[in-house]
Amino acid sequence: MHIVGCPSTISQRNGMLLHHTLGNGDFNVFANMGAQVAVDVARLTKPAEIADQIDHALRECWVRSRPVYIMLPTDMVEKKVEGARLKDYIDLSEPPNEEERENYVVDVVLKYLHAAKKPVVLVDACAIRHRVVEEVQALVEKTKLPVFVTPMGKGAVDESSPYYGGVYAGSGSQPAVAARVEDADLVLSVGSLKSDFNTAGFSYRTSQLNTIDFHSTHCTVRYSEYPGVTMRGVLRKVTKRVDVAKLAKVESPPVKNEVAKNFDDSKTITQAWFWPRIGEYLHVGDIVVTETGTSNFGIWETKFPPGVTGVTQILWGSIGWSVGATQGAALAARDLNAAKRTILFVGDGSFQLTVQEVSTMIKHKLNVTM
Repeated sequence: MHIVGCPSTISQRNGMLLHHTLGNGDFNVFANMGAQVAVDVARLTKPAEIADQIDHALRECWVRSRPVYIMLPTDMVEKKVEGARLKDYIDLSEPPNEEERENYVVDVVLKYLHAAKKPVVLVDACAIRHRVVEEVQALVEKTKLPVFVTPMGKGAVDESSPYYGGVYAGSGSQPAVAARVEDADLVLSVGSLKSDFNTAGFSYRTSQLNTIDFHSTHCTVRYSEYPGVTMRGVLRKVTKRVDVAKLAKVESPPVKNEVAKNFDDSKTITQAWFWPRIGEYLHVGDIVVTETGTSNFGIWETKFPPGVTGVTQILWGSIGWSVGATQGAALAARDLNAAKRTILFVGDGSFQLTVQEVSTMIKHKLNVTM
């Protein structure tokens, strides 16, 4: 949520040439920029509407998992607004799918799932961002299907599960992982985000003809798209109605932290040894943040203990983001009274861009390892 202070409504009405414009008296220019990425822009200029605007922005931010932009003029700070509504919780529930359409999609999914000989589950970033991790876990536990994650989906699946098969990133995958996913005759893809880094340079070798995509706004079965049928309800019903007796038995490739295999007498710390070794250093429930760069790719070879939260962002390749994200994650963990370590892997170049956030970590005495 981006809360932006701005000049008073009087200054705005008069079109004064202040520094919150481009020198043209237009105070909406930055809000209009924000509107390109924000799901809601709230310009708080009328006290009677402010409470509604803030509640609406909060709900949109949560339900749709997208940023919101709130523009707060200086003369609105001390205005009185309706306070009784603060006693009422904001309804953060997602609107349900239309039942008839949802049931139809579930029937189609089950038809292909029951017929598949080599099905797998592939979990990506939007499964985490749109909070369907529990639904995915329930589906995997019931069906016992091999489950893989993408680089941005790392941490979405319990990696101690016997059904977890590793990280799939096209040509960047371990050979056994690539073989299993690319040989599948059905891929249940949850929250896919097929960006360049996330697919190792668009090197996926899977067919849309063998894929069912579950998204926050729609589902796609092979080449048929069902707009407005969102994944949470569909995943729950598929899990409830799937006939496990009709499912093919498919093994997952074993995933281990192969430290001994990559150890030699050299005094040089190799990437091949380091990242599996990190899997032995991590604790249950840790938060692991990996910066765009070496660590973002190396962490693929780290097997997480149960309950580890992976925080990564390679859609934009924004270097330096991870230091501020680490501070935010550690602060959130403390607000939740969770005794978690927050562990950051970042290169020195990226670190220099946002190193000032370390002072915030020290000020708040946060539990951070860098």
